[in-house]
Amino acid sequence: MTSDAIQNKTADIGHLAASQELPNRLELTRDQSFLDGTDDIFDVLAKKGGNEYRPLTQNSAAIDQTISFLDRARAMLGAAEQKIKTQAEDIQSLKKLSQVDSVTGLMNAEGFSGALKREIARTNRGLSEGGLLVIFNLDNLGAILRQNGNKAADTALRLVARALESEIRDMDLAARIDDDEFVLLFSDTTMEKALNRLQNMALRLNRLSLIWNGTEIRVSLSLGLKSYEAGAKADAIFKQASMDLKRNQKGVG
Repeated sequence: MTSDAIQNKTADIGHLAASQELPNRLELTRDQSFLDGTDDIFDVLAKKGGNEYRPLTQNSAAIDQTISFLDRARAMLGAAEQKIKTQAEDIQSLKKLSQVDSVTGLMNAEGFSGALKREIARTNRGLSEGGLLVIFNLDNLGAILRQNGNKAADTALRLVARALESEIRDMDLAARIDDDEFVLLFSDTTMEKALNRLQNMALRLNRLSLIWNGTEIRVSLSLGLKSYEAGAKADAIFKQASMDLKRNQKGVG
Protein backbone atom coordinates (compact mmCIF):
# COMPACT_ATOMS: atom_id res chain seq x y z
CA MET A 1 0.00 0.00 0.00
CA THR A 2 2.74 2.39 0.87
CA SER A 3 4.32 1.85 -2.59
CA ASP A 4 1.05 2.73 -4.35
CA ALA A 5 0.74 5.94 -2.33
CA ILE A 6 4.24 7.03 -3.31
CA GLN A 7 3.57 6.35 -6.99
CA ASN A 8 0.26 8.32 -6.86
CA LYS A 9 1.94 11.25 -5.13
CA THR A 10 4.69 11.34 -7.79
CA ALA A 11 2.13 11.29 -10.57
CA ASP A 12 0.25 14.23 -9.00
CA ILE A 13 3.43 16.29 -8.85
CA GLY A 14 4.25 15.55 -12.46
CA HIS A 15 0.72 16.53 -13.54
CA LEU A 16 0.93 19.78 -11.65
CA ALA A 17 4.28 20.67 -13.28
CA ALA A 18 2.90 19.94 -16.72
CA SER A 19 -0.29 21.93 -16.20
CA GLN A 20 1.29 25.09 -14.74
CA GLU A 21 3.95 27.39 -16.21
CA LEU A 22 6.81 28.22 -13.86
CA PRO A 23 7.09 32.02 -13.56
CA ASN A 24 10.28 33.93 -14.24
CA ARG A 25 12.17 31.00 -15.85
CA LEU A 26 15.85 31.98 -16.29
CA GLU A 27 17.18 32.15 -19.86
CA LEU A 28 20.99 32.59 -19.90
CA THR A 29 21.62 34.54 -23.08
CA ARG A 30 24.25 37.15 -23.95
CA ASP A 31 21.60 39.92 -24.15
CA GLN A 32 19.70 39.33 -20.91
CA SER A 33 20.67 40.34 -17.39
CA PHE A 34 22.23 37.89 -14.95
CA LEU A 35 20.01 37.37 -11.85
CA ASP A 36 18.44 40.79 -12.38
CA GLY A 37 21.82 42.46 -12.05
CA THR A 38 23.50 44.89 -14.42
CA ASP A 39 26.08 42.34 -15.64
CA ASP A 40 25.42 39.06 -17.33
CA ILE A 41 27.48 35.92 -16.66
CA PHE A 42 29.89 36.64 -19.50
CA ASP A 43 30.71 40.06 -18.04
CA VAL A 44 31.21 38.52 -14.59
CA LEU A 45 33.63 35.95 -16.01
CA ALA A 46 35.54 38.62 -17.90
CA LYS A 47 35.98 40.69 -14.74
CA LYS A 48 36.90 37.66 -12.66
CA GLY A 49 39.64 36.67 -15.10
CA GLY A 50 41.23 40.11 -14.98
CA ASN A 51 44.35 40.25 -17.22
CA GLU A 52 43.87 36.64 -18.29
CA TYR A 53 41.17 37.82 -20.66
CA ARG A 54 43.02 40.67 -22.34
CA PRO A 55 42.12 41.40 -25.93
CA LEU A 56 43.96 39.40 -28.59
CA THR A 57 45.80 42.49 -29.80
CA GLN A 58 47.42 42.94 -26.35
CA ASN A 59 48.48 39.27 -26.21
CA SER A 60 49.97 39.55 -29.70
CA ALA A 61 52.02 42.57 -28.64
CA ALA A 62 53.37 40.66 -25.63
CA ILE A 63 54.29 37.69 -27.82
CA ASP A 64 56.05 39.99 -30.28
CA GLN A 65 58.06 41.52 -27.42
CA THR A 66 59.04 38.06 -26.16
CA ILE A 67 60.15 36.95 -29.64
CA SER A 68 62.14 40.16 -30.05
CA PHE A 69 63.85 39.59 -26.69
CA LEU A 70 64.70 35.99 -27.61
CA ASP A 71 66.13 37.13 -30.95
CA ARG A 72 68.35 39.68 -29.21
CA ALA A 73 69.44 37.10 -26.64
CA ARG A 74 70.29 34.61 -29.41
CA ALA A 75 72.30 37.26 -31.25
CA MET A 76 74.19 38.17 -28.06
CA LEU A 77 74.90 34.51 -27.35
CA GLY A 78 76.20 34.00 -30.90
CA ALA A 79 78.45 37.04 -30.58
CA ALA A 80 79.79 35.77 -27.24
CA GLU A 81 80.51 32.32 -28.69
CA GLN A 82 82.34 33.86 -31.64
CA LYS A 83 84.40 36.02 -29.29
CA ILE A 84 85.35 33.00 -27.20
CA LYS A 85 86.32 31.10 -30.35
CA THR A 86 88.45 34.03 -31.56
CA GLN A 87 90.16 34.33 -28.18
CA ALA A 88 90.92 30.60 -28.15
CA GLU A 89 92.43 30.87 -31.62
CA ASP A 90 94.50 33.88 -30.52
CA ILE A 91 95.78 31.93 -27.51
CA GLN A 92 96.80 29.03 -29.75
CA SER A 93 98.54 31.43 -32.13
CA LEU A 94 100.43 33.06 -29.27
CA LYS A 95 101.38 29.65 -27.93
CA LYS A 96 102.76 28.67 -31.32
CA LEU A 97 104.64 31.95 -31.61
CA SER A 98 106.22 31.35 -28.22
CA GLN A 99 107.72 28.14 -29.64
CA VAL A 100 109.11 29.71 -32.83
CA ASP A 101 112.56 31.21 -33.31
CA SER A 102 112.09 34.83 -34.39
CA VAL A 103 115.17 34.94 -36.66
CA THR A 104 114.80 31.72 -38.67
CA GLY A 105 111.14 30.82 -38.25
CA LEU A 106 112.12 27.33 -37.09
CA MET A 107 110.90 25.78 -33.88
CA ASN A 108 112.82 27.04 -30.84
CA ALA A 109 114.34 25.06 -27.97
CA GLU A 110 111.13 25.01 -25.93
CA GLY A 111 109.03 23.75 -28.79
CA PHE A 112 111.59 21.15 -29.81
CA SER A 113 111.93 19.78 -26.28
CA GLY A 114 108.22 19.00 -26.17
CA ALA A 115 108.25 17.53 -29.68
CA LEU A 116 111.19 15.23 -28.86
CA LYS A 117 109.44 13.93 -25.74
CA ARG A 118 106.26 13.23 -27.68
CA GLU A 119 108.16 11.39 -30.40
CA ILE A 120 109.99 9.24 -27.85
CA ALA A 121 106.64 8.48 -26.20
CA ARG A 122 105.32 7.30 -29.58
CA THR A 123 108.35 5.02 -29.91
CA ASN A 124 107.78 3.62 -26.42
CA ARG A 125 104.16 2.82 -27.36
CA GLY A 126 105.33 0.92 -30.44
CA LEU A 127 104.08 3.53 -32.93
CA SER A 128 107.59 4.21 -34.26
CA GLU A 129 110.68 2.05 -34.59
CA GLY A 130 112.88 4.83 -33.27
CA GLY A 131 114.66 7.82 -34.69
CA LEU A 132 117.79 9.90 -35.06
CA LEU A 133 118.74 13.19 -33.42
CA VAL A 134 121.27 15.37 -35.28
CA ILE A 135 122.76 18.55 -33.80
CA PHE A 136 124.51 21.15 -35.98
CA ASN A 137 126.74 23.99 -34.88
CA LEU A 138 127.37 27.02 -37.09
CA ASP A 139 131.05 27.20 -36.21
CA ASN A 140 131.89 30.55 -37.82
CA LEU A 141 128.79 32.50 -36.74
CA GLY A 142 130.91 34.59 -34.34
CA ALA A 143 133.39 35.49 -37.10
CA ILE A 144 130.56 36.46 -39.48
CA LEU A 145 129.07 38.68 -36.79
CA ARG A 146 132.36 40.44 -36.01
CA GLN A 147 133.37 40.98 -39.61
CA ASN A 148 130.03 41.74 -41.25
CA GLY A 149 127.55 42.67 -38.53
CA ASN A 150 124.20 41.45 -37.22
CA LYS A 151 122.36 41.44 -40.53
CA ALA A 152 124.93 39.21 -42.16
CA ALA A 153 124.88 36.85 -39.18
CA ASP A 154 121.08 36.65 -39.29
CA THR A 155 121.24 36.00 -43.03
CA ALA A 156 123.65 33.11 -42.44
CA LEU A 157 121.32 31.66 -39.80
CA ARG A 158 118.36 31.85 -42.16
CA LEU A 159 120.43 30.24 -44.92
CA VAL A 160 121.16 27.24 -42.69
CA ALA A 161 117.53 27.07 -41.57
CA ARG A 162 116.23 26.89 -45.14
CA ALA A 163 118.83 24.27 -46.02
CA LEU A 164 117.78 22.09 -43.06
CA GLU A 165 114.10 22.42 -43.96
CA SER A 166 114.89 21.17 -47.45
CA GLU A 167 116.45 18.01 -45.98
CA ILE A 168 113.55 16.81 -43.86
CA ARG A 169 110.31 14.92 -44.51
CA ASP A 170 106.92 16.06 -43.28
CA MET A 171 107.24 13.78 -40.25
CA ASP A 172 110.68 15.17 -39.31
CA LEU A 173 111.47 18.30 -37.31
CA ALA A 174 114.01 21.11 -37.58
CA ALA A 175 114.74 23.66 -34.85
CA ARG A 176 117.18 26.34 -33.74
CA ILE A 177 117.91 25.63 -30.10
CA ASP A 178 120.72 28.11 -29.35
CA ASP A 179 122.51 31.07 -30.93
CA ASP A 180 124.61 28.89 -33.22
CA GLU A 181 123.00 25.46 -32.76
CA PHE A 182 120.40 23.71 -34.87
CA VAL A 183 118.84 20.28 -34.51
CA LEU A 184 117.07 17.80 -36.76
CA LEU A 185 114.85 14.97 -35.61
CA PHE A 186 114.42 12.10 -38.05
CA SER A 187 111.49 10.04 -36.80
CA ASP A 188 110.56 6.40 -37.42
CA THR A 189 113.95 5.39 -38.80
CA THR A 190 117.27 3.83 -37.76
CA MET A 191 120.91 4.80 -38.11
CA GLU A 192 121.40 2.17 -40.80
CA LYS A 193 118.48 3.42 -42.88
CA ALA A 194 119.46 7.08 -42.55
CA LEU A 195 123.25 6.76 -42.96
CA ASN A 196 123.49 7.52 -46.68
CA ARG A 197 121.02 10.33 -46.30
CA LEU A 198 123.07 11.86 -43.49
CA GLN A 199 126.33 11.71 -45.42
CA ASN A 200 124.85 13.41 -48.47
CA MET A 201 123.17 16.01 -46.30
CA ALA A 202 126.46 16.84 -44.52
CA LEU A 203 128.18 17.39 -47.87
CA ARG A 204 125.48 19.75 -49.09
CA LEU A 205 125.40 21.74 -45.86
CA ASN A 206 129.15 22.29 -45.83
CA ARG A 207 128.98 23.82 -49.32
CA LEU A 208 126.66 26.60 -48.17
CA SER A 209 127.76 30.17 -48.70
CA LEU A 210 126.26 33.63 -49.10
CA ILE A 211 127.30 36.77 -50.88
CA TRP A 212 127.53 39.79 -48.59
CA ASN A 213 128.64 43.20 -49.89
CA GLY A 214 130.17 41.51 -52.91
CA THR A 215 132.10 38.99 -50.80
CA GLU A 216 131.38 35.28 -50.48
CA ILE A 217 130.95 34.08 -46.91
CA ARG A 218 131.28 30.34 -46.52
CA VAL A 219 129.24 28.62 -43.82
CA SER A 220 131.08 26.12 -41.63
CA LEU A 221 129.05 23.48 -39.82
CA SER A 222 129.86 20.65 -37.42
CA LEU A 223 127.42 17.92 -36.43
CA GLY A 224 126.80 15.33 -33.77
CA LEU A 225 124.18 12.60 -33.74
CA LYS A 226 122.50 9.95 -31.62
CA SER A 227 119.95 7.33 -32.56
CA TYR A 228 117.26 6.16 -30.14
CA GLU A 229 114.90 3.25 -29.68
CA ALA A 230 112.11 2.27 -27.29
CA GLY A 231 113.02 2.93 -23.66
CA ALA A 232 115.21 5.96 -24.42
CA LYS A 233 114.97 9.24 -22.47
CA ALA A 234 114.99 12.65 -24.13
CA ASP A 235 117.62 14.20 -21.85
CA ALA A 236 120.04 11.31 -22.34
CA ILE A 237 119.64 11.36 -26.14
CA PHE A 238 120.26 15.07 -26.34
CA LYS A 239 123.28 14.88 -24.04
CA GLN A 240 124.93 12.12 -26.08
CA ALA A 241 124.29 13.93 -29.38
CA SER A 242 125.87 17.09 -27.89
CA MET A 243 128.93 15.12 -26.80
CA ASP A 244 129.29 13.70 -30.30
CA LEU A 245 129.08 17.23 -31.71
CA LYS A 246 131.91 18.45 -29.52
CA ARG A 247 134.11 15.58 -30.62
CA ASN A 248 133.49 16.41 -34.27
CA GLN A 249 133.94 20.17 -34.06
CA LYS A 250 137.01 21.59 -35.70
CA GLY A 251 140.03 21.79 -33.44
CA VAL A 252 138.58 19.22 -30.98
CA GLY A 253 140.18 15.81 -30.81
